[in-house]
Parts: sequence; C-alpha cells; structure tokens
Amino acid sequence: MICPHCNANLLRKERGDRRCSKCRRVFALEPKESVLGLHDMRVRKLAERLGDGRNLRYTLPQLWYAASRRQLPDLRKKFIRRRLMVSVPIAVATFVLLLTALFPGMLVLGLGITALVLVNVLLTALRPRYMRTAPVRMPVSYDRFHKEVVGRWLQVYGAPPLGSVNERAELPPAPRSPRLALLCPDHGVLVCLSANNVAETWGMALASRIDRLPPEVPVLVLHDASVPGIAFAAQARAALGKRAVPVGLTPRALLGKDKALRLRDPVDSSVVDVARLRAEPLSNAEIAWLAEGWWSPLAAVPPAKLLAALTRAVERVEEAADPDRKRAREVGFLTWPTG
Repeated sequence: MICPHCNANLLRKERGDRRCSKCRRVFALEPKESVLGLHDMRVRKLAERLGDGRNLRYTLPQLWYAASRRQLPDLRKKFIRRRLMVSVPIAVATFVLLLTALFPGMLVLGLGITALVLVNVLLTALRPRYMRTAPVRMPVSYDRFHKEVVGRWLQVYGAPPLGSVNERAELPPAPRSPRLALLCPDHGVLVCLSANNVAETWGMALASRIDRLPPEVPVLVLHDASVPGIAFAAQARAALGKRAVPVGLTPRALLGKDKALRLRDPVDSSVVDVARLRAEPLSNAEIAWLAEGWWSPLAAVPPAKLLAALTRAVERVEEAADPDRKRAREVGFLTWPTG
C-alpha cells in the first residue's frame, strides 16, 4: 500500500494500527480490513475521477457505486465456482476410496465417474436458468460503506472525501422565472446536479415530484433504467404532455455493455406487466431485460455523464424553441449555406 502522506510503499507489517512506519502518520483505510479493499489513495483517485478534472461535485452514493464497480459478481465465474464446489468433493471422495481399497477399485472408479458426469449434466442444464435469475447485488450496503469508509475518513481527516456533497442536502429554491425544469425521483441525483450549478447555468427548477414543478416550462425527465423508472417516465409524460423531454437512463444504453453497472433482483415474471412495458418505446430486448429483473441506478452515473446528457437535452429544447438555431444546425458546422 502507498502511504497517502509520504508516498512510501508499505508492506502489511509496516502499517500496523493504520499508521505509516515511515512518517508515523495515521491513515484512514487499511485495504486488508476495509470494506471493498479500499485504501486512502484509491478513494482519492475515485474522487478525482468523479470530479472529471473539473472539480465537479459528487454525492457519497456516487462514490459508493464507483468504489463497488470492480466488486460486482460475475455470474459466469460464480457459476463455475459453484460447479467446482460440487465436482471437487466427488472427485476427492473417489480418490480417497480408491486409496483405502475398502471397495473394489473398478466399482469405486465407475461410481465416481458416473456421479461426476450426472452432476455436470444437471448443472449444465440448470445454467441457463441460473444466468437468467441469479441476483446481482451491490457487494456491500450503502449504510456499511458510509459507516466503515466515510465514517473512518471523517475521523482521520475531519471532513468527507474532497468534492463530495451530502446526498440529503436541501435543494435550492427554484428561480423566479425558470426557463425549464428537471424532474427526477432520486433526490441525491438532484443534489449532485444542484451542486454543479445546473439551476444557475440553465435557469432550471429542480423537483422530485410532478406537483412541485413550475407551470408551462419544458420539463426534462430523468430516471433510472428499471421498471419503476420506466413507469415514472410514463406517468410524467401522461401528466405533462409535450412539455416532457425524456433524458432518462434507458435499458438500450446498457445492453451488451459489460462495463456498465447492472444489478438484478429476482422477480416473479407473473408480476411484471409486460403488456404495459410494450406500450412504452422499448425494444423486445429491453423488455426482456427488464422482465428478468435487471436494472441500473441513476446514482451510478458519474456527474460528467449526467451533465453531458442534460446539456444535450437543453440544446434540443432550445433548438425546438428557436427556428433559427434549428436551421443552423441542419446546415452543419463549418458548412457554407447555399442559398
């Protein structure tokens, strides 16, 4: 581990009691004991990455997701481990019985091979169902992360990781004459965007509920990729009509993306209203993905990507309201008009 104070490369025995043997200063996290194997330098690098080199602000749940991304279970590897947990004991038992010679060797060998074949045939048959239904959850809860990582950080450094904001902070009052509004059910995401000055930059009102939106202005609807998220967007469109501008995280943005943070809670397929999902602008692949219990939280999206998505949405709104800008965009960048 690298000491966060003097940059010395420390062996485990050189950092006992979470104190550097070189500079004698205390650090916050011991990777051998810390949840998610974190240490101070990694937390700082994660914070820098979330800041995107622009000192962007982020919430502690966003840090939790960023720190957990490498630790999410790989279902393929998990299934192989389970197969080995069943197959290896059978092979060992067969070998032990052959050595003890308590039973005829050919009988033991035949039974052992038969058992291994049957078990592997059964596991192979169960694999598709396992891949469709096995849960994929965060390796540790946010409460534990906050207690063991953020809490310890506060003890040592007297402040939370640099650039972080409390996801429970209050939102600023809406501008007197907002140009547009942002609707998002995740208060923490709104706090992140507020901390990065979206309200001031775009004259934007922030709200987590439809009844708290200002009248008449366009509304950007931000949501996660989940059945509840899709339902929230549908409810917003029904209530707001043409004022609603979808900006949400969609399943199609996650399909086939191995590096995307995707979670799954096993669901009863009879409970998922597939007919309702088909009424939404979703492909069959997206509907199947949602019906299998997959989802991706909006809070796992880094601040830079959230801001980029909002920037594109605001540009669409402004172009729709300004015919000259729309025509200019159609002409193209560095393209001379012909008329």
